[in-house]
Amino acid sequence: MVTLENERFIVTAKEEGAELTRINDKEHRRECLWNGDPAIWKGQAPILFPVVGRCKNYQYRYQGKTYEIGQHGFCRQSVFEIADQTKTQVVFRLKASEETKKAYPFDFVLSVIYTLEAEQIITTFRVENPAEHALYFSIGGHPGFFYDGPIEKQVVSFDVKESLDRVLLSENGQFRREVEKEYIKKGEDLHLYEGIFKDDALVFHDFAFHKLRIQNPETGRGVEMDLSGFPYVGIWSMNKPGSPYACIEPWYGLADYEDFAGELPEKDGIQKLEGGAVFECCYAVKML
Repeated sequence: MVTLENERFIVTAKEEGAELTRINDKEHRRECLWNGDPAIWKGQAPILFPVVGRCKNYQYRYQGKTYEIGQHGFCRQSVFEIADQTKTQVVFRLKASEETKKAYPFDFVLSVIYTLEAEQIITTFRVENPAEHALYFSIGGHPGFFYDGPIEKQVVSFDVKESLDRVLLSENGQFRREVEKEYIKKGEDLHLYEGIFKDDALVFHDFAFHKLRIQNPETGRGVEMDLSGFPYVGIWSMNKPGSPYACIEPWYGLADYEDFAGELPEKDGIQKLEGGAVFECCYAVKML
């Protein structure tokens, strides 16, 4: 277990999954990261790699061979090494192994970096391709945050006022080609309520906003994520009465669409990284 601290936060993370386990906001004396109660949802902030979401039948094909892979990939079950650490930053690292190649036949180096910077917590993903041939992957975050008060008090807002279509999911976790047009109408906020996640995550793409908030406007408490550059984002919580949290999930990649029948390089949202190249992205979280 690793602990980071600055004037505003105490943050802990574990080697298993390179997953955050605590965000304590010292200024407002509140625990902000979902606690992983297994009666509701045992995750807290899993890393999604090398796939986001669910491949059809938990399988994908590459160069004529079929591979089995679980939802969101294998990072949650992987033990990362601590490559570097200071009081306000830690670098977790995972390299390809014989075990990862059973599900994913690529060489890779994945670094997950947590940095405390004044009033925000920055999560950086760095994917390195040490091989000569191309690397195909998806990556994303899945941190859960406690609501301040009941779900009915929570409002989702954006820094750009635009109409947003919702990408729909099937019952088996695959995306559908149809969308719910103007699920969020221009200029409107989204008010959460019990049952809003009964059809799974609220997923958006083709958006112009950079920042997303989930906040109780009566108290001002909540969370804001700057996910500039990410092409997809999901908002999700386990659909159980009284669930006191929601996840904000920035993604480079998607679950398979229902009609997808191609190989991994043809997958919607897949990232291609040439041999010797490095991919890097980050998102920043502020506690309100």
